[in-house]
Amino acid sequence: MKKISIIIPCYNVEQYIAECLASVFDQNMQEQDFEVLIINDGSTDQSQKVAEELSKNKSNVKIISQQNKGLGGARNTGIKNATGDYLLFLDADDRLFPMVIEDLLNIAQHENLDILEFSAQGINEKEQILYRVSNKSPVFFSGFDYYNSIRYMNSACNKLYKRNFLIDNDLLFLEKIYIEDFEFNTRCFAKVQRIQATDLLVAHFLQSQNSITRNTDEGKKKKMVSDIIFVLEKTKTLYQSQTRTEQSEFFYLERLNFLVATLFYQLIKNKANYKELKSLKEELQKKEIFFIHHRIFDFGKNVLRIILLKNLWTYPLIKLFFK
Repeated sequence: MKKISIIIPCYNVEQYIAECLASVFDQNMQEQDFEVLIINDGSTDQSQKVAEELSKNKSNVKIISQQNKGLGGARNTGIKNATGDYLLFLDADDRLFPMVIEDLLNIAQHENLDILEFSAQGINEKEQILYRVSNKSPVFFSGFDYYNSIRYMNSACNKLYKRNFLIDNDLLFLEKIYIEDFEFNTRCFAKVQRIQATDLLVAHFLQSQNSITRNTDEGKKKKMVSDIIFVLEKTKTLYQSQTRTEQSEFFYLERLNFLVATLFYQLIKNKANYKELKSLKEELQKKEIFFIHHRIFDFGKNVLRIILLKNLWTYPLIKLFFK
């Protein structure tokens, strides 16, 4: 069995995959100790050919091709085929720092963690650093307590997951939706028993102009809105199925309020008019998922919740800040 499986979904990333794989191979680990699962998710460019060429002399690389299932579906294929004790999800346009995986594993193994969150920085295509997220904590024995105390990222790519933890709890990603990381981690935090944060800087995340949060395609914008509503409904159902504690109540309400604020933020960013916002509010109220009365950790989303979502008539003023 391998110590770690690095799962890399690939969809039309021929221009990025070489640097990504180079960073994976630039680690202080023997080939027999780790594996790389490249999931070719229906690419129509030369992604698979490039990956095959770069890994032809590597005994620990497996390339799996499938029909397009989206990022979540590709990661699920990785989970199901992985043999490592721990799993690391790496997008094909991201990179690892040199010689960090062994140190990351040592922390996780020493504390017998189910999830270990680590530091990462966002860069643009000019290699300029746009942000760095970092934190450190002791071991928490409840995902609710951890989440309510430690601020990190909603991403699945700044976390090391114990494979058996995911398998035993049937934790897979929803397929062909956006914000799949948020939904997946909501279920993970509800189940995790041993979780910790480290400030070890592990990865660069590329902030591409083609990412869904920056994409100008109208179809993708509409799908983002639809998917957030879908995840809202799923999260509410999960919330209602849980035994209520003060910690779990805070966790779920913060997540639900964050989703509602994010949904309206997307519409505002896409220059929606007042009628569209009012219609969305009425739709969410009808479905009983218009959560706006709980504090959100994200400062900007919390301000939006207080000023706009409680007083929709302020939208013409709010809109001025999004020009």
